[in-house]
Amino acid sequence: MPLNVKAGNDGLPMKTFRGFLLDADNTLLDYNRAEREAFLQAVVPALPGVPPEQARLAYGRINAEHWARFERGEITAGQLKLGRFQALLDSFGLQADPAGLSRVYLEALSAKAFFLPHAREVLEELSRQAALCLITNGLTLVQRGRIRASGMGRFFSAILISEEVGIAKPDPGFFRLASEALALPASELLCVGDNPTADIGGARGAGIAGCWYNPAGGAWPGPGDPPERTIADLRELLGFAEPGA
Repeated sequence: MPLNVKAGNDGLPMKTFRGFLLDADNTLLDYNRAEREAFLQAVVPALPGVPPEQARLAYGRINAEHWARFERGEITAGQLKLGRFQALLDSFGLQADPAGLSRVYLEALSAKAFFLPHAREVLEELSRQAALCLITNGLTLVQRGRIRASGMGRFFSAILISEEVGIAKPDPGFFRLASEALALPASELLCVGDNPTADIGGARGAGIAGCWYNPAGGAWPGPGDPPERTIADLRELLGFAEPGA
């Protein structure tokens, strides 16, 4: 079997793809590290008397809740940006300007871009083999800044940021926009991401195959059945590109 063909569970060659939709945060870039450093730099000084780790854990919970509401279409990006910091201040009984706190945090976060293991080398090689579209539910200021800081924009034929396009993962419409941006049908695309709902579930709703990036090796949490492909190492993606694409 050729080196660039991945074997399926039945030993037969798995389908290869002409285009890849690649999630940004915690798939290509280490968002957890970026968030932690930006929070300690920009937010902790504005929370007098609150232990930094306690503040960071509280923000992590609040931020996750707000992003989940955003992905369900319950709040706008603007409400997310302001609401999570208002909730953080309220949780510690502090008075401060949530808009100002959000602004300095986003500015700090936009400058922090750390590749996950093998991400840069995989992008370099995969971009020679297939068309790539970066897909992210991030905020424009943050994601455009981190794309510039990482230098990875040159690897992508298209970049879709939810705040810019007005629709977010897991809405199937987001993935249809990516298909249109690459001028490739859903059947020739593979969506790669760490989020079972936003990435894999959303792609599935648009008829696009999914590949779950699961470096920790955990069990598939749903929704639905696990995707045909699960990888622990980004280098495995090089076997999924269609030869000569």
